[in-house]
Amino acid sequence: MLGLSSLNTTLLATEISLNAQAAPGQTGTELLSIGCTAYSRQQTGELLALACHVCVDNSGELLSIAQMVKPTSDTELIQIGQQVLNPVPNRYMRARFAKGFDGEKYAIRIFVAGVELCNVVRTCEVHFAEDESATASLYLREPCGAIDLYQYYNRQIVIYAQTDKYLYPIFSGIIDMPKIDYSNRLRILSATKDRSKSVEALSIDTIHSIGYWSPSIFGEEQNYETKNAQLTDRLSTIPASFDFDAQGKAHLTSWLPKTVPDWTLNDCDIYEANMALEMSSAVSIVNRVEIELHHQFDRLIHREISFSYRYLNFMSDFDYIIRVAAEGPAPKLADVLSAANGGGWTTGEWWVKGTPPPGIYNGIRWKAADYKYDYQPTGEKDENGHDIVNVVQIPIGSDSNLYALAASWKAMRRWKQAIDEKYSIVLQNQESIAIHGEKKEKVIYSIKHESDNDKTARNWGSEKHYKRPKGTKQPNGDYTTNIDNIIAGEFANGYRVAVQIGYTKMLESHRQNSITMDCKFLPFASLTHTAHIATKRLNVNVKIAAYSHSWDFTSKRGKTTLTGKFFINPGSRKQTFSEAEPPAKRPQLPCEAYQQNFILKDYTVPYGVEVIEQDPNADKDEDEKEEEHQGNAIIIGKPKFKLYECNGYVRKETGYVYKGNKMKRGIAFRVPLPDIEEKSTDTLDVNAADQTLNLAIPHNEPFPRLTCLKK
Repeated sequence: MLGLSSLNTTLLATEISLNAQAAPGQTGTELLSIGCTAYSRQQTGELLALACHVCVDNSGELLSIAQMVKPTSDTELIQIGQQVLNPVPNRYMRARFAKGFDGEKYAIRIFVAGVELCNVVRTCEVHFAEDESATASLYLREPCGAIDLYQYYNRQIVIYAQTDKYLYPIFSGIIDMPKIDYSNRLRILSATKDRSKSVEALSIDTIHSIGYWSPSIFGEEQNYETKNAQLTDRLSTIPASFDFDAQGKAHLTSWLPKTVPDWTLNDCDIYEANMALEMSSAVSIVNRVEIELHHQFDRLIHREISFSYRYLNFMSDFDYIIRVAAEGPAPKLADVLSAANGGGWTTGEWWVKGTPPPGIYNGIRWKAADYKYDYQPTGEKDENGHDIVNVVQIPIGSDSNLYALAASWKAMRRWKQAIDEKYSIVLQNQESIAIHGEKKEKVIYSIKHESDNDKTARNWGSEKHYKRPKGTKQPNGDYTTNIDNIIAGEFANGYRVAVQIGYTKMLESHRQNSITMDCKFLPFASLTHTAHIATKRLNVNVKIAAYSHSWDFTSKRGKTTLTGKFFINPGSRKQTFSEAEPPAKRPQLPCEAYQQNFILKDYTVPYGVEVIEQDPNADKDEDEKEEEHQGNAIIIGKPKFKLYECNGYVRKETGYVYKGNKMKRGIAFRVPLPDIEEKSTDTLDVNAADQTLNLAIPHNEPFPRLTCLKK
C-alpha cells in the first residue's frame, strides 16, 4: 500500500510522538531506529517486511509494542505499515507559523483508505469541540474528465503532522459526505469521527465511573436505549467534559482551568487581528436553584391492644358457685373468642380462667357443666310483683373450660401508611446574586420506594394468625418499619444527584465566558489542556473548549483557532468547586395516640326493656341520622337498651327472683374493636427542615486591556 520505499534509518517513534500533549520545544528520546530496506507485498496482504537487525537505545524506557500497535475494531487508525511513515517528502509547511516542531518545517500527511493524498488538497480544516464529534473538511483539486463519485465515499481518513523527529496524530474518522463543487472545480470531503459510536464502544463500567446517577432521578437503567444517553445524564451532575482526542482515547476533564497550565501562548504566538472576548449572557445566568425533593415510601405499622375481662369481678371460685344460680353463668369461651376475633383484628397471647373445677366448696358440691334452665314457680311474688321461682339447672355437658370466668388477650392489626417527606433545598451563590440579582430555577424530583419489592411489606396486613410485634417501638405504642431502602442508599444518592444537577447548572451558566483567537498551528492542542494566555491584551488561564486546525497548501501556512472557556464571578475569591453536601437530616415521623388497654364490663338489661342490636344510623349520612335522646338503659325504667354500644358481657333480667335476687341470663358478649384513625392510614405529608447551601462559583479574572496605536 505504501509502495517500494527505502526507510534508511528513519526515526519511527519518539516519546513525544506518542504523547500529543507534550509541551512545544521538548525534545524526544529516540526509542527505535531501523537501518534496512522495507518492501510492501500487496498481493499477499503483507504491509511491511523487515529483513534486518533492530537496534535499541537502552538509555530510556523501551517502546511498548502494545502501545504503538493497537488494532481494536473501528478505533484502529491505520495498520503498522501506515504508522511507520516514509520520510517527509518535499512538501513542507512553513515552520515559523507553527509551534511544537523545534522550528523545523513540517508536513501534513493525509491518508484515505491507506493511500496518501499527494498534491491534490488545496486546503484542509479539522475541528474538535467539547461534547461534539470531531470533523474534518478537505478541498481537493479535481482534474478535467470523468469523476468517480465513490472514490472516497465511506473511507477511513487519517491526518498526521510530521517532521523527521515528531509525529502528531491530528484526526481519524470516516468520510461521510463527499460533495462536488462544479463552479470551483473542487471535490469537498467531509469526515466525521462519530462521538456517539465511540461512546457506545466503551465498556459499561467506564460509563458507570463517570459522574453521579440515581434511578429515582433519571429512571431505570434498562430504559436507556444507548450508552450515550446514560453518559449525557451522568455528565449533567459534574462540571466536566468527556471527549475523545485525535487518537480516539477518552478523557474526562474538569471545566476548571488548571492552576499550572499545559502550555503558554504569548504575543508572538497569537494573531491579534482575530481575537475576541465574550462574556456570559446575563439572561442565562443561574445563581439560585430551588429543589423540591419528595422522598416517598411506605411505613409498616404494627398495633396491639390489650383486653381483659373478669366476670362480675368475682374474686374467688366460691363467690361464683354461690351466686351463679341467680346471676347466671359466666360467658361461654366460644362466645368470647368469636367476639374478639373480628373487625380485621387478629388475637393472640390468650389467658383464660375457666369456672371452678368439680369439687366440694365449703360443703357445697359443685360440678361445672353446660346447663339449660327450668323454673318452678312457688306461687309467691316479691314487692314488685315478680314471680318467685326455684331454679332447676339441667346439665347437658360437663366441662369447666366451657366458660370464661376471666380472660385476657391481645388484638393485633397491621397496615401500611404512605409517607411523603418533602425537602426544600436552596442552592445559591451570594456573590453572583449581589451582581445579577436572583436568577433562579425551580426543579422537583421524587425518590420513591416500591414496597411491593420487599417481601415483608408485600405480605404486610394479610396475616391470618397473630404475629408478635416487629419494628421500632414508637412513643404511642405502635411498632413501625420504614420501607425506605429498597434500593440501598437511594435517598442519600438521589439527594446528592439532585443537588449536583442544580450545582452543575449554576456553574455552567457562569462558564459561558470565552476567548477565541487565531494562533500559530498547535499540533499538540487537546480538549484536555489548559492554556495560559499571556499577552498585552489578556492574562488568564483557560480550559480549551474547542480548536480548529486549518492549512492552506498553496501558501504553505497553517493555523489553529482556539476557543478557551473560564469562570467569571467577580466578588468570589474561590478557585475551586464546593464539596458534595451530605443529605439533610430526616424528620421524625409522628404517631397518633390511641387507647391501648380495654377492661371489658358487665351490663344488665332491665326486665321489659327493648334491646336494640344494630345501630340504626350506621349506614346513614350525618343529615339522615335520627335524633337520639336516650343513652343505654342500664337503670330500670329506660325504654331502650343499645346493645351495639356495649363492650363486654350483656345479661338480661328474666323477670324471676331467686333467693331475693333478680335472675339474669347472658344474651351476648361484645368486643367492639376500634377503627384505625384516618391520620394513621391516610398519606402522611411531612416537611423536613429547609436547607440552604451557599456554593462556590470560581472566578478567573482575564485582566483584559485595549491597546491603541498612536497617530
